[in-house]
Amino acid sequence: MASEYRRKCLAKIHIAKKELGLSEEDYRSLIEATVPGKNSAADLDDGQLQQLLDRFYTLGWRPRLPRNRERPLPATVWKARKLWLQLYELGAVQNPQWTALARFAKRMTGVGDLRRLTGKHAAIVIEALKQWLERAGGETE
Repeated sequence: MASEYRRKCLAKIHIAKKELGLSEEDYRSLIEATVPGKNSAADLDDGQLQQLLDRFYTLGWRPRLPRNRERPLPATVWKARKLWLQLYELGAVQNPQWTALARFAKRMTGVGDLRRLTGKHAAIVIEALKQWLERAGGETE
């Protein structure tokens, strides 16, 4: 029976394949390039699975933050998300996902979980995004 670690790694690998939009052929080629002689994630040992996940990270994939139903996202976070997506539409941001916004917020405030942003932290993030949007030529509301 597969270990819990192995099961989670395989799940992440298949999610990354989908989110990166890899074709079956590109996916198999990526496995082969990462672990020569192998072209299926099922054939990889735990260390090789981690190598493949590391490869996905270098391609820009990041796992999504788990949603916590007990703690909904504050309205200020939704405002930051809206600005983030405007920046994405202008081409100023490469990754429209929540995880990318969370990494930006962490660089700005030190808080990586968007649900845990205080009002002060959220204001810092929103103002930084507004300034970035102005520099990118977009309009803020």
